[in-house]
Amino acid sequence: MDRSEAGGTPASFSIKPESDMLITSQDNRRVRQALSLNARKHRDTTGLYLVEGPNLIREALQQNVILHSLFFMSEDALPRMRIEELDAVRKIAEAGENPPEIRFLGRDIFQKIAQTQTPQGVLAIAEKSLYAEQDFFTPAGGNVLVLDRIQDPGNLGTLLRTAEAAGFSGAMLLKGCGDVYGPKAVRAAAGTLFRLPLLFPDTPQLAAGMLRINGKTIYAAAAGGNTPYYDCPFNEDAAIVIGNEGNGVSAEWLEAADCMLSIPMAGRAESLNAAL
Repeated sequence: MDRSEAGGTPASFSIKPESDMLITSQDNRRVRQALSLNARKHRDTTGLYLVEGPNLIREALQQNVILHSLFFMSEDALPRMRIEELDAVRKIAEAGENPPEIRFLGRDIFQKIAQTQTPQGVLAIAEKSLYAEQDFFTPAGGNVLVLDRIQDPGNLGTLLRTAEAAGFSGAMLLKGCGDVYGPKAVRAAAGTLFRLPLLFPDTPQLAAGMLRINGKTIYAAAAGGNTPYYDCPFNEDAAIVIGNEGNGVSAEWLEAADCMLSIPMAGRAESLNAAL
């Protein structure tokens, strides 16, 4: 009787490692690289970041995101249902034109890299998808989200996810924003990082200049805004600026804006979370 008939791992199981694919030391070069990507400075200098979980990695593969390495947790630490799910991820990865290097890790090493209470069994080193200005602004136009010093990673990911759902063509993240490629932001974005073009201008002046040249009308969401959002004639070439959670939109954006948006609120609420 094979193991699938006995209720064990299916006969088609394919994430069991060859001996040369199993990493048992934290001093391994690949492990050290993955561990370093938990720090923003290394993500910034290498252009790489970590993606964890079968759903996100499957989405990354489907969107042709370049994955340098794919790490699976060794099978003895995984339930059968998760093994079958990870088996499917490996098959998708190996079928691609440029399959990532695949390695297997013990639970302790995997958990140190993933830094989550309940590891999902697979993580990847992914390459950031970088856009030049001419690629970010397409002839077809489209609305752009501008994030001005948004700090909270959950807010960053949620705002990008919302922009994609609303049909925006891309998002600008100004210097002073938190790291959108940090693990919490990657999870909150739920795959949007693989699909939505991002641009990272250094200053509001530079960003506003790009927007003007490309025909965008700049709307700044501000507590002192004089135009309710529902009275603004949004078109397909709007740039909507969302400011810092505590301090709002910077003075440079208030000066550059064509329209100052407000969100009228009933009751005694004084403000809304930036992600709303």
